[in-house]
Amino acid sequence: MAIAPVQAATFDAASDFSATNNPNGVWSYGESNTLGGAFNLYTNKFTDATGLDTWFGNTLPVIIHNSTASIFTDSCCQFLPGQLSLHPGPQGQYSIVRWTAPQSGLFSLATTFIGTHYAGGGTSTDVHVFRNGTSLFNELVNGFGNPSAKNFSTTLSIATGDTIDFLVGFGSNGNYFADNTGLSATLTSVTSVPEPSSILGLMSIGILGIGTTLKRKSLTNLK
Repeated sequence: MAIAPVQAATFDAASDFSATNNPNGVWSYGESNTLGGAFNLYTNKFTDATGLDTWFGNTLPVIIHNSTASIFTDSCCQFLPGQLSLHPGPQGQYSIVRWTAPQSGLFSLATTFIGTHYAGGGTSTDVHVFRNGTSLFNELVNGFGNPSAKNFSTTLSIATGDTIDFLVGFGSNGNYFADNTGLSATLTSVTSVPEPSSILGLMSIGILGIGTTLKRKSLTNLK
């Protein structure tokens, strides 16, 4: 039986981050003007002297990654080592990290959104997880650090090419100020799913087996 190969045990949005390629394997970084709207890739990138890597379109929204092994704190935000952070845009644009399934199978999804903006009263964003444009999870992140964290986990049967989007908008206060939001997102392959041709092959083998058994029983009865 041919089984769809497992290409990786775990896909991790933060540790798999690329400051040079977009798309980056199964991951891509972009924005949408509306929740569930068209996904547009970020085309600009920047790495500053502190080691923060940024993908963006024109200005905001953006995706920021702390590529260093140190906590980075500035006048507004704190980025943990290796942390991925999303910031929405001034017209309500959503910043998005997208995962595109390279294979079919059962996947365990674990997600945490957390406020990384401590100035101005802390982060105030709406956060979402979408599958193929359909909502799986919707919440609000308000505040800074662990008290603001929103978690979501589930197990999904995934088909090759399915998309899982992690989105951050500017929240119920209707503005984009102080809205950096950390994202931890992993998808772990639990099982592989047989390809359709393999399933048909198994069915054929089963039918042949049944036919052979019946034939043997018939011959035995004739003796």
